[in-house]
Amino acid sequence: MQAPVRRDFWDIPLVLRFLFKDFFLKNPAWLLVSLGCFVAGAALAWHHPLWPRAMLVVFGLWCVAVAWRPGVWLFLVPACLPFLNFSPWTGWLVFEEFDILLLGALAGGYGRLAWSRLSVDESKVAHVSPRSIPLLGLFALLGVTGVSALFRGFADAGGFTFDWYAGYTDALNSLRVFKSLGFALLFVPLVRRELERSGTLASQRLASGMVAGLTVVTLAVLWERAAFPGLLDFSRHYRTVALFWEMHVGGAAIDAYLVLAVPFVVWALISARRPWIWAAAAALALLTGYACLTTFSRGVYLAVAGPLLLLGVLLRVQMTGFNARTFWGPLWPRYRPEDWRTKASLILMLALVAEVAAVRGGGSFMMERLTNTEQDLRSRVDHWQHGLDLLDGPTDWLLGKGLGRFPANYAAKVVQGEFSGGVKWRDEPVPGRAANAFVTVRGPATLKRLGGQYALTQRVTNVAKGLHRVSLDVRVHKQADIYLSLCERHLLYDGNCQEEFISVMPGETEWQHMVLPLSGVPLTGSLWYAPRLSMFSLSVVNRGGVADFGNVRLMGPYPQPSLENGNFSRGMAHWFPAAQTYFLPWHIDNLFLEVLIERGSIGLLLFIALMAYALWHLIFGRARTLALSGYLAASLCAALLVGLVSSLMDMPRVAFLVYLLALFSIQTMPEAGRRLQRP
Repeated sequence: MQAPVRRDFWDIPLVLRFLFKDFFLKNPAWLLVSLGCFVAGAALAWHHPLWPRAMLVVFGLWCVAVAWRPGVWLFLVPACLPFLNFSPWTGWLVFEEFDILLLGALAGGYGRLAWSRLSVDESKVAHVSPRSIPLLGLFALLGVTGVSALFRGFADAGGFTFDWYAGYTDALNSLRVFKSLGFALLFVPLVRRELERSGTLASQRLASGMVAGLTVVTLAVLWERAAFPGLLDFSRHYRTVALFWEMHVGGAAIDAYLVLAVPFVVWALISARRPWIWAAAAALALLTGYACLTTFSRGVYLAVAGPLLLLGVLLRVQMTGFNARTFWGPLWPRYRPEDWRTKASLILMLALVAEVAAVRGGGSFMMERLTNTEQDLRSRVDHWQHGLDLLDGPTDWLLGKGLGRFPANYAAKVVQGEFSGGVKWRDEPVPGRAANAFVTVRGPATLKRLGGQYALTQRVTNVAKGLHRVSLDVRVHKQADIYLSLCERHLLYDGNCQEEFISVMPGETEWQHMVLPLSGVPLTGSLWYAPRLSMFSLSVVNRGGVADFGNVRLMGPYPQPSLENGNFSRGMAHWFPAAQTYFLPWHIDNLFLEVLIERGSIGLLLFIALMAYALWHLIFGRARTLALSGYLAASLCAALLVGLVSSLMDMPRVAFLVYLLALFSIQTMPEAGRRLQRP
C-alpha cells in the first residue's frame, strides 16, 4: 500500500499544489457552485433591511454546519420553510430569508461534496447509469426552459433592472418566480448524495422536517384565530393565512402547503412507536384538521380527502405485499384489548369527524362557500379565459409570456382587470442637500373602488390605547382621496381601527404638510395568550388618483416614534404593499394555466412529465416498496388537485417544496447502491 503523502500546513508550495491540482481541478463545478451560492447568500444577508450583521454571522455558521453535517438540511429546510419570511417587516418581495437558508445549504453541501471526492477512490464513485440519462435530460430541459422563460420575462418587462424592493410589475419578479425551480435543480446532486449514503435516513429526515414545519403552521393558525376572529367563531368571513405573507395579494399559499404536508401527519402517526409520541402526532392531526377547515377553501377539502384515500390504498397494497388476493382481506386489524394503538386510532377518527361537524354546524361561512361553488366556478372560468387571451401568437403559446409577467400583462390588457393601486419609491435631486426620497401611491386607474384598496402598510409595535395622529408631507397634481388607518390586523382582515379619509387638492406650495387625527375606537391591544398585530396603512382610493408621500409619522400617547423609515431614505425598507378583497390580476388561479401562460406549452409538457414520472415511479415503479413512497405520492397528487383551482408557481416557498418533493421522489430507489465513503 502506498504511504499517504504528508502535507505540512506550512509548506506553502505543497499546499498550493494540493489546493489547485488535487482539490480544484478534480471538482471545478462543485467548487464554483459552492462559491457562487456563498457569495450570493452573503450579499443577501449583508443587505438585509433589519439585521445585516446578525444574518451574515448566522449564514456563515449555517454554511459550516451543512458542510460538517451535510444531511441536516433535509430536515431544517422543510422545517424552517413556513416561517423564514419577514416581508411585512423588511419590505422585500423578491428576496426573503428563506433564500439565505437555501443558499447556505447549497454552499455548504457543494463544498462538502467537493471535499468528499478527495477521500473516495474514483472507481468507487457512483457514475451516471444509462437508466438515469433520460432523467438527467428531463432535468436539463426543465432548466433550459426555465432560464428561457426567465429572460423572456426580463424582455417583456423592458429589460433587466435591479432593485432590492422590486414589485410585481418589475423585471425582478421574473427572478422571484424562477427561484423555486432554480434552487430545486441545484439541490439534485445533494439529494442524490444523501440517498446514496442512506436512503432510509434521508427519507426520515425529510418527513420529520415536513412534520416540524406543519407544527409551526398549525400553531400559527391557532394563534391567529385566537387573536382575531376567535377560535370557535366560524361565521365571520375570516380565512386564515398563518405566516404565508405572500398572500398579501391573495393566493393560496397556505392551501398548497397544508395539502402537501397532510400525508406526513399520517406518517408521524404510523411511525410512532411510543404512546406519548403517538399522542403528540394525534394532537398535530387535530390541529391540522382545524387549520384545513378554517381556510374555508373548497380546493383544500378536495385535495386533502382524495389523496388520503389514495394513501390508504397504497399503504394497504404495501401491507399485503402487492398481493391482489390479500388486498381485499380485513381492512382493520383484529382487535386486541392490550393494543393501545387500535383504541387510540378509533378515538382520533371520531375526534376528527366531530371537528368537521363542529366547524360545519358552528357557523355559516363554510356553508356560504359551499353554496356559492357553482357561481364561483363560472367566474373562475371567465378569469381563465381572460388569462389565455394574453397569449398572442405562436411564440407565446410555445414559450410563454415570461416568468412573473402574468400580473402586469393581465392588469394592462384585460378589461376591468387592472390593479387596485400601486406603490413606487422615487427620489429627486434637491440643490445643496441630499436627494428628497418619497413614495408615489396610486389608486385604481379607471374603475371606481375595486372592492378593496391597495395600501402601503407598516407593522406598528408600540401601539398604546388612545387615539393617534398622522403627520405627513403630501404632493398631488390633481384631486386625490387619501385613506389612512391604524388597525389591529394580521394580513387581510381589519379588526378595531382608527382611520381618517381626506380629499387633497393641489396647494399653493408643491408639498403640503398635514397633521391628521385618526378617529375610531381605541385598539384593544394584545391578549396574554394571543398577542395581536397592528398595521398602519396609507392608500389612494379614488379613480385615477395619485399622491406622493414623505416624512410620514404616527403619533400617539407615547414619546417613541412608532414608524420606521418614515422619510423613505432607505427605500421601501419596513414598508409593505398589501391588497384587500380584490386579487384578480395577481393570480390565474390554476397551476396548469399558470405554467402555460408564463412558460408556454413546452414548459407545461415538461412540468407534467416531471410530475407524471415522479408519481409513476412512486406508485408503479421501483420506489413503490419504499416506506415513504405512498406519502410522497399522496402529497404530489394533493398539490396537483389544489392546483386545479389555485396558482402555485407564483409563491416561491410553496413552489420550491413541490419541486423538492418531486425531485426527491424521482431519485429515491429501493437500494441505495454503492454508498460513498465518509470523508
